[in-house]
Amino acid sequence: MGEHSEFTRAVRDLVLAGERFRARAGRRRGLSRSSVTVLTTLFLDGPRGPSALAALLDITTASTTELVDRLEALGHVVRRPHPRDRRKLLVELTDSGSRVVEEIFGSFSARVEASSGAMSAQERQAVLGFVRAVNENLAQDDPGVGEGAAS
Repeated sequence: MGEHSEFTRAVRDLVLAGERFRARAGRRRGLSRSSVTVLTTLFLDGPRGPSALAALLDITTASTTELVDRLEALGHVVRRPHPRDRRKLLVELTDSGSRVVEEIFGSFSARVEASSGAMSAQERQAVLGFVRAVNENLAQDDPGVGEGAAS
């Protein structure tokens, strides 16, 4: 495995397995990976503005508008005026969107929970701390990007 540890490889494989799960779940429902991410985010975190969704997906606001248009045409989301700033919109799930996400996230959650079923509470807390730390580290900008780093 060269300089990369078995531990790092296992995390990479986990990330890829999650991506494949999201792709399959979306494909079965005629949705893109990005659509699944948006629907799941709205389900877990509540309504979001288009700019927040663009930042989440790391895409342009124009691409986000197209994505929200597609989800709205499918009846999965609606745009509503922001309650405190009339210049802004919020995107929120419809009942249809909630049902789709409940299917996808319910399956995901069941698989994750089944995988941790034999763990003690202390082991679960250790894994949870690790996953949160990796998430935080991966969310940071790559210091090599834009500095002549090889891609």
